Amino acid sequence: MDQIKLNSSYVIENKLKDPYNFEDIIATHNERLEYVKELDMSKVNFIDPYSMLSLLLLGKKYLRDRGEKLILTNIPINIHQYLARMDFLKTGIFTVQDRLNEKLFLKRSNFSARVIEITEIPNKERESIKVISGIIELFRKRASHIMKFWLSDQVVGFFVTVISEICQNIFEHSLGSGYLAMQAYTMDRENMLRLVISDSGIGITRSFENRNDIEYKSEAELLEKALTTPISSKRKFGYGLCQVNTIVEKLNGAIFIRSGSASVTALYHRKKKGGSYMFFKNDLTDFDGVQISISLSG
Repeated sequence: MDQIKLNSSYVIENKLKDPYNFEDIIATHNERLEYVKELDMSKVNFIDPYSMLSLLLLGKKYLRDRGEKLILTNIPINIHQYLARMDFLKTGIFTVQDRLNEKLFLKRSNFSARVIEITEIPNKERESIKVISGIIELFRKRASHIMKFWLSDQVVGFFVTVISEICQNIFEHSLGSGYLAMQAYTMDRENMLRLVISDSGIGITRSFENRNDIEYKSEAELLEKALTTPISSKRKFGYGLCQVNTIVEKLNGAIFIRSGSASVTALYHRKKKGGSYMFFKNDLTDFDGVQISISLSG
């Protein structure tokens, strides 16, 4: 431990590509990151929206616990450009050692409008509703670019519902603030769409601690119940996550939800092919809040 304390810099491995890779970063955080002041990002060659928001939450926790910002160093130019384009650097959570030359900023063209930049969701209802309305308005304006390979009035309407339902959960249940980001991109010749909404609140298990009528054997089982049955932590019935899950299933998409020390993944394109499609994990490294990633591919 003393050796870790003396090392003020930590090299982040190239594991910011999806929720499953990022688990190693979360585990490392509990073991080492709280003892360092700098994150060396020289090995990172790709970062997806889920990893970007989760990294933001790690930095937010560090700032809250230590009263100082983590320093990001040796950021590759392409990663730096992406983080700047997605307004990651505007959040004020990290200190960046070397600022990117403005001439290298990505232009906000029609092509780059295939994103919804990082947007903070407040934990107060009135402020949150205003922000959510703004996100939905922006999404509708950019839908022809973001949803290029899935575009229809029905699918756009589905995603408006998904954004609204998950973001409302932040001020209704989490007791904390959160973030949203969305991006369409191509990976290995496959078109991808990923919507991520994450918060640093109390998590799903704690939000249900007063519901003695809901039985579950593990955290992952509770996450699965929240996705597949109309339960709510504040009322007898709730259709938020359940409705979201139904939409993702209709679209043959994928949904990943993580809270506390558990996660559930539903890969509905596999269900259509008759394979296993629901995966549970317990005993993960504890991580504040709820992180949800919704993906379409094709």
